[in-house]
Amino acid sequence: MTFQSIDPTEIKRMGMVKHLSPDQWNALMSIVEHIDVQPAGRIVNRRGNRLDHSLLLTEGLIARSIPRSGQRRSTFVALEFPGDFVDLHAFPLKRLDHDVVALTDCKLLVINHDRLHALIDAHTELGRMLWSLTLVDASIHRHWAMRNSSMRGLARVANFFCEFDARQAAVTGQHADIHKLGITQSDIADATGLSSVHVNRVLRDLREDGCCEVRPGALHILNRQKLVSRGAFDPAYLYLPGSDAVL
Repeated sequence: MTFQSIDPTEIKRMGMVKHLSPDQWNALMSIVEHIDVQPAGRIVNRRGNRLDHSLLLTEGLIARSIPRSGQRRSTFVALEFPGDFVDLHAFPLKRLDHDVVALTDCKLLVINHDRLHALIDAHTELGRMLWSLTLVDASIHRHWAMRNSSMRGLARVANFFCEFDARQAAVTGQHADIHKLGITQSDIADATGLSSVHVNRVLRDLREDGCCEVRPGALHILNRQKLVSRGAFDPAYLYLPGSDAVL
């Protein structure tokens, strides 16, 4: 890992932390210790390790991943985008039941738990907002469980891509037709509970249906409305800033 010093004025609110008010954001930035730079493929936090800090992602893509017993592969249980705390639940729990893995090169703000505790004691409403963000994590976990247990393969992948598109739009402030994907076909399989062979067929079907196309390193949205329809996607569970959600 590589540590970088931080200038709080250079760190902008994006993604889910847009739910924080400017004053709350500035208060949080005042206790950030440094920036942790992690390369793609690195396990940032290993499950079971005791943690005295939490991490806020500012660049890159992170997975929460649970190793499969007796296998080399892991199962993705969540993706984290810039503006997401990747392990805020470690603040009260101190240990994670999963690994936190950098899927791409990442930058993360390091926030010490003792300093966070003191800040929350002084700013009760900020503590409530941070708690709300962990509840959004739980909402997304429930959606993933529903999607991967009750949807057919094509709908699962379409729904996953719709979530990817919506959460990237929350980061950048606008929808884009081309996203840097940062994940492999095997990663998509892990995230949707399908085999890589099945995902390959689904990607072909989505391309031929004119919904989207995965090219090397990129997701191309060909018809967003059709993709949303194929994935039966309703973003309400994401509680995105700017939506009807009130945290």
